[in-house]
Amino acid sequence: MKPTWKIGLIVAAVPLIIISVILWGSFKEARYDLVSLPSNGVVLNNEQETLQFQKGHTLYRSWNDDQLIAKNDEDDTRNQIMQSTILYLDKDALMFTKSVPVIDINGVSTKLKGRQVYEQKAASYLYKNSEIAEKSVVKLANRQYFLNADATLYLGGKEIKKVSKPLLLIDKTGSVTIYENKKKSRYLGHMTLKVNDETVLDASNETYTIGERKIDLASFGGTDNKKIVVKKDEKEDENKKAAEDKTEASDKTAANDNESTSKANNQNGSSNGGLNATKKYGDDLKAGSGSSETTSKGNTGGSTGTTQKDLEEIDNYEAVLKKIEELNKKLERSIPVLRIGYIAPGVTSAKVSYSYSDPNNTLIGVTKISVVDEKTGKTVNTRYVSAIDTEATLTGLSPNGKYHLEFTYQYDLGTDKGIQEVKMKSESFTTQSVSAVYQMQNVTSTSMKVNISLDAQIEDVKRARIKVKKADGDSFYMNVGTSFINGNGEVLNVTNLSPSTAYQFQAIIEMKNGETIELNSSEKYYTMQATVLRSLRANLSVNKVVQVEYDWNSTDYTINQATVELKDEKDQSKVDYKIVNQEKGNIRLVPITDEEKVDLEAKLVLKTTKNNTNETKTFEYPIKQDIEYDKDAKFTISLTPFQTEDNSVKQTEETEQEKIQNGGFTTPIEEVLAPQNATYDMKFTMQRKAGETYRIAIERREVGTENSWTAFSSKELKADESGLVNHMETISKIAKESFDYRVAVYDTNGALQLYVYQE
Repeated sequence: MKPTWKIGLIVAAVPLIIISVILWGSFKEARYDLVSLPSNGVVLNNEQETLQFQKGHTLYRSWNDDQLIAKNDEDDTRNQIMQSTILYLDKDALMFTKSVPVIDINGVSTKLKGRQVYEQKAASYLYKNSEIAEKSVVKLANRQYFLNADATLYLGGKEIKKVSKPLLLIDKTGSVTIYENKKKSRYLGHMTLKVNDETVLDASNETYTIGERKIDLASFGGTDNKKIVVKKDEKEDENKKAAEDKTEASDKTAANDNESTSKANNQNGSSNGGLNATKKYGDDLKAGSGSSETTSKGNTGGSTGTTQKDLEEIDNYEAVLKKIEELNKKLERSIPVLRIGYIAPGVTSAKVSYSYSDPNNTLIGVTKISVVDEKTGKTVNTRYVSAIDTEATLTGLSPNGKYHLEFTYQYDLGTDKGIQEVKMKSESFTTQSVSAVYQMQNVTSTSMKVNISLDAQIEDVKRARIKVKKADGDSFYMNVGTSFINGNGEVLNVTNLSPSTAYQFQAIIEMKNGETIELNSSEKYYTMQATVLRSLRANLSVNKVVQVEYDWNSTDYTINQATVELKDEKDQSKVDYKIVNQEKGNIRLVPITDEEKVDLEAKLVLKTTKNNTNETKTFEYPIKQDIEYDKDAKFTISLTPFQTEDNSVKQTEETEQEKIQNGGFTTPIEEVLAPQNATYDMKFTMQRKAGETYRIAIERREVGTENSWTAFSSKELKADESGLVNHMETISKIAKESFDYRVAVYDTNGALQLYVYQE
């Protein structure tokens, strides 16, 4: 091949190699920090929804630091979880995706180990020398905290509920998601958690107060907190932009958070809509900016009308409150002020807390509260509440939907202006998503008992069902009760299933408004085999005992008797045996055969009773491999030498011609010629391990009978240095002709090892 051709081929091959490498790299994803999860559990995914994982699933980190959980390597079963979060393992253990700081009540920070199991010990969590002490706070990431304590949750100073060891996820829009006991809830408003009178976690301000000590949690591990989320107006001048930049710069340290908030609020109050700002943290919920609608309708003559017109032009909730406050300073009678305490979005509803400041009783009529779907712009639900009401629940919402509330109320200042109306829009909020949590409690071959619960409570449910889907696509439905819907969970007993079959569960919620919510499906759960033989084998031990070992299990049947059938592989004749000992899963036996060597076929026979019907059934399992049964022992009976009579030659010749048949074999001439007082030598030899001790018993029974064998001689023997076990003794001719003989070999504990028959 010419050099130019070689160069051409090399140049052509380079792009192919590069393309192959790129394709291979995209196919085989790089994975780091792999951990096989030690038990079942739950974790929040990257969308803050509850994700279940199973023991053996793989937790790993991708090349761009995404945290993933995968069921296996063969299928695309990856689920992305939050980059820094808690995995809740069974038995109340915790695992963190990465190393995170924990802050104790003294304000001292230490590092927790990532990807290690922290087991609960009393009120703490421990891994080696690393500890999450009671009342400590773990900072998982910016605005993400785990409080290792039980506390009372307050919103806007109002007690909401008790929480236990909550995970707090505080987003920039003003929502705080609480996750605890596999349940989640979301709130808008100023949130504090009171452990006791001396210990208070201010989640909204990210401070932890213990007595006189105040710990700034945001300062640990860095922060990207912006206490003011600012939007720029097209008409914004350079001076206001500079003020905004100054505010954002001051927000970078936790020490200046409150100061920055105050500055921003002052800017908002004087901007008259030029600069819109939504304050995230504060004593009250601050409304969304942008197209918020705030109007005051009625007669607009005079100075009061002018102020009302000014009020109409302001579309920021907080600015509205400030403007009303300014107006009230100039008026003889005050305009009522509606303040929102908090909004608690559910899955299909939203609860709002509010209050009126109306010192001059100028509020008239009822307050209209509407919830508006921001995607469609349509009003989903409307409530009318009286002046004495402080809470309202708006229903008919959809999971994970974006909404806002509109409040409309009227007042009369007693002037010629008549009845005035105020309309204001709340900040946007998102309803919760909901996931089903499936926990298998018991499995048989035909049934499953599974606990099914929701990680968030759903309102206005018409009916809830569980879809049970078989692997081949067949499915059926089971109804569940109110305990499932209200968040407590329900244990479902599913019967009449097929053995060795995969099933999945899926919760389906039908709402009163006609909407159907199909929740996540469970993992595949398999029913057990009705009967399963996991292992079966037979072998010959060093002591020449046949051992049959088996592992059999059944959820439907109970073993009454386990036996073994033995056959001679050569002629398929049955071989009897004597059981040495028997226990569950193990039978040790000694074959009764006069052959020194024989190939045995074995079969396990299990006689059982069906649990629910008492019906009897026999299971038979042939053992695949033959057993090469070799006794490695001999037992002979022969005439003691030099004991023939001196008869005539004629008698000798006649006797030599005479054949005495015994079972098809010719009797040796020596025995024919033996005198009546002749003796016989019984000789037993066996090869074993040198130095071991055995006991032998020489047994006999009458010739031609099936009587029991009786031991008449017993000896203790020891193998010599070559491993030979040897014994001989003498019997009379009459004894020899009257009985059949065999040798039973026992170990030092008296356990039978084998029978050796006369050759």
